[in-house]
Amino acid sequence: MILHEWARRHAQAAEGPNAVARLLAGESVEQVAGATGLPRAVVAGVRSCYDLLEPGPKVCDGTACHFAGAGALAAELGLRDPASGVRCLGHCYAAPAFLSGGRVFARPAAQSLESWVSGWGEGSEPHEDLAPLPRESLADPPIVLRNLLPGVRRTRLGEYALPDGPDILAAIADAGLRGRGGAAFPTAAKWEAARDTEGPERFVVANGDEGDPGSYVDRLLLEEDPHAVLAGMLACARVIGAARGFVYVRGEYPRAQAAVREAIHEARAAGRLGVHFDIEVVSGAGAYVCGEETALLRSFEGLRGESQPKPPYPTQRGLFGQPTVVQNVETLAVVPWIARTRRRGGTKAVSLSGAIARPGVVEIPLGTPLRQVLTEAGGGPPAGRRWEMALVGGPMGRVLPEARFDTALSYDTLPGLGHAGIVLLDETVTPRALAEHLFAFAAAESCGACTPCRVGTARLRAMPDRPRLERLLETLEMGSLCGFGQGVPRPIRDLLEHFGDRVFAC
Repeated sequence: MILHEWARRHAQAAEGPNAVARLLAGESVEQVAGATGLPRAVVAGVRSCYDLLEPGPKVCDGTACHFAGAGALAAELGLRDPASGVRCLGHCYAAPAFLSGGRVFARPAAQSLESWVSGWGEGSEPHEDLAPLPRESLADPPIVLRNLLPGVRRTRLGEYALPDGPDILAAIADAGLRGRGGAAFPTAAKWEAARDTEGPERFVVANGDEGDPGSYVDRLLLEEDPHAVLAGMLACARVIGAARGFVYVRGEYPRAQAAVREAIHEARAAGRLGVHFDIEVVSGAGAYVCGEETALLRSFEGLRGESQPKPPYPTQRGLFGQPTVVQNVETLAVVPWIARTRRRGGTKAVSLSGAIARPGVVEIPLGTPLRQVLTEAGGGPPAGRRWEMALVGGPMGRVLPEARFDTALSYDTLPGLGHAGIVLLDETVTPRALAEHLFAFAAAESCGACTPCRVGTARLRAMPDRPRLERLLETLEMGSLCGFGQGVPRPIRDLLEHFGDRVFAC
């Protein structure tokens, strides 16, 4: 702990690219240690934390890809080049997918896995996924997707037409806006806390580390409506008095990084950014836990992505020890609309994938029943298949059996809704198979910072019966440092409640 704290302070004071950026650029552990002054052990620890620092293709093993043939895809790629796994590439609607050479390749909707793979041929490669990400709205008016639906005239630079800070804060408070990344914390209260904390500098950080398998709303916004996100950051900066902002984008989203950088250049050229407030893009390196705000800030500083005890909260002591607002991308994207209209933004964009006829992003009024979303927007199950269950909100979310699909989608009626990625699973996926997938995800993505999570997630698969599994889940829930370990038990408890001993059936 002493070494890590020393490294954290040293990293804050160092100039030039941090350790993560240098490792992403291909420098060795020895080179990074020499350039940064960090101990070799610290740099080696950083390298071991992030998936994308390992060479070779990365096959997505997120829930949709896992049950759509990720294993077969990995085996086929392994014949050409050793392939490793990542948890989500944000292409759940075109599963399975893989990352290679800074490009994401995903299965075309019209092809089976077998025909896609067999069509590559000797020396050829699959086509990069360039198909438009499907989107639809059941909300009137659409807010999250206001610039993204067919036939809609995009606002683009008009998003930056914002009132002053006090008026923005009043509009956000009156609208009752809550974070859309999963925690659902009141946005106005977070901004007030950062504004009222003493410090020589304040920061705004857009959390674009959308790691929940089954979620790809943030990718759509960053790639196709980045000005809405940047304008939301500008609004936050006016409220809290920040001069600098950063968009932390997952390394698994190369197109999103390019799109945001281009949008920043456009906004600077138009005089919207670069004078009183400016923004930079920071790349993640592949670690699910960096979706948690304190782990994200450590990653930003060039260290291992590990959650830190709270308090102090980032609004009190965040990036480089200064007051920092870390806000989800979707939340920021709706802020300009609320600031201009002073209306409530009671909608949520959800992602549909898996056993669904029409996958894609759908904006809904919060409180809409899941079954209505699946039938009206998703077109029901694919022909000849029936639903068994749905994983809602990712591996820390909820499992709903088909009989519970009339549950309303809201943060009040369905705690664990999270970022609202919804993966539909048909009769070919057993409760045991989903449990095994969740166990493997938990063990692979635990950052290891606390013993209950590090040891507990590794033991999940070995639990032979319900009483011992329940005891382990209670230990994880009560003893883990952050929301990862505390959230691991939630979907497993749902599986036990709804499917009982089928979770242990071979």
